[in-house]
Amino acid sequence: MFQQTAVGVRYDPPGGLDDFTPRQREQWHVAVSGWFDEIIAFHEEHTLRPGDPCQYYNQAETTPPTPGLVQAIPWNALSNTLVRRNGHAKALELAERLYPLTDRIDGAGAYFTGEVWEKTYYRPHDEYCEFRVEHDAQGKIARVVFTSEPPEYWQALHGDTLPGSAPGSAARYDFDPNRDMLLDLYRRHVHPSVRLADLQAAEDLVDESSGEVIVARGAYNPWNRWNTTHGIMHLCQPANTLTAEIVLGADATVPRARGGRPIEHADALLCAAGYGGPMRNSDPTIGGSVNVLARQGFWITLRNPVGLYMNHLDLAGITHRDGRPVTADYFRVERGDARQHLIERAVFEIPPDAQRRTGEPETVGDLLIAGDPIRYGAQLAERITVALFGVANPGEFRTTPLPATHRGCQDRVNGMFLRVVPVTDECPDGTRPAFDYPGSADVAHLRPAPEPHKPHRHRA
Repeated sequence: MFQQTAVGVRYDPPGGLDDFTPRQREQWHVAVSGWFDEIIAFHEEHTLRPGDPCQYYNQAETTPPTPGLVQAIPWNALSNTLVRRNGHAKALELAERLYPLTDRIDGAGAYFTGEVWEKTYYRPHDEYCEFRVEHDAQGKIARVVFTSEPPEYWQALHGDTLPGSAPGSAARYDFDPNRDMLLDLYRRHVHPSVRLADLQAAEDLVDESSGEVIVARGAYNPWNRWNTTHGIMHLCQPANTLTAEIVLGADATVPRARGGRPIEHADALLCAAGYGGPMRNSDPTIGGSVNVLARQGFWITLRNPVGLYMNHLDLAGITHRDGRPVTADYFRVERGDARQHLIERAVFEIPPDAQRRTGEPETVGDLLIAGDPIRYGAQLAERITVALFGVANPGEFRTTPLPATHRGCQDRVNGMFLRVVPVTDECPDGTRPAFDYPGSADVAHLRPAPEPHKPHRHRA
């Protein structure tokens, strides 16, 4: 950890990206600051006990009385949901596929319903790092492109209006368009033939189960073909949004208790509070790390610039077939701040000068990881550490623990598979209560808390 001072912060774009105009940068600051304010107000009004202030704070509005310490919260980029449901070997294979938005990889139904969503796809990478594999003429892996860029950044470039972060929020954040920059970035990083119309919704994309317009006609479509079936520019898994990160940080500051005992285990805490995905690496890690500091009375926030980042690629054991190790230039950072480990976009491929040095026409598929051929991009994703950066300021909060509003249910056949249901519901058929122990019922003096919300998924 290192020292951080927050005095009237102006929120910057993720990774220090510089595509915005000066006016858009100001609009971005207003949006991020508003997202913090909204979720703080929501918890103080609907979640916490009367008189208990929220320990989460907005650096643009609040300066705690003590210096802050920055703490990296890291986790692995390979989808733990895929691993826990399918086993490691099958997960490597499934991570290569695109899934329709009518099919959730955690088995919880559909993100959206309707015929249009059966033909609209996302990548099953729910750890805030997504990748796309490109093959050569022989079918071997030629390069793997990774991204941690949030969709909100690209909707802002297009000039869309971004929604608020809190449940039921009427807040809206307007952006001026910068569509020439949007198109230039797609043509530079994805394909030179991208057209603006390719990136926009040709019709209203409606969730038939709710009647809600998810993406309006003419708005930027995060699931456009150049970001799904034909390329990759930014995160598209519905849970991988910047507002979800901000909301999850706030949710995790709320202490929980069962049977008069604090809930400290990260997975049990997530299930009890009903936030995030219980089978991921990311959400339990974020929630558990933040909650430890909250229970100790700290002020807590996210460091500016707020974002999810590729923090590190472990190259140890990645070699040529003759045993020569690969070098750092095989992982080329294209966007973000590599020196600060705030990587937003990177490509793994054999650099041209390496081919000239060896004189061999090698491709990524000719490399080995721990002696095994690289057959899947997920083998490289498993070597990537993703991180967010929190700020904790020593404080004297004594927030009253709240009872569990949800419960975890463990699959009877696959014990690694968890579902989360309201605490008043019975576990579904084929599952049993998880994280139960003697005396775990909520004690009488802890009145039931309001139903918490899921992390907000941005919708254009």
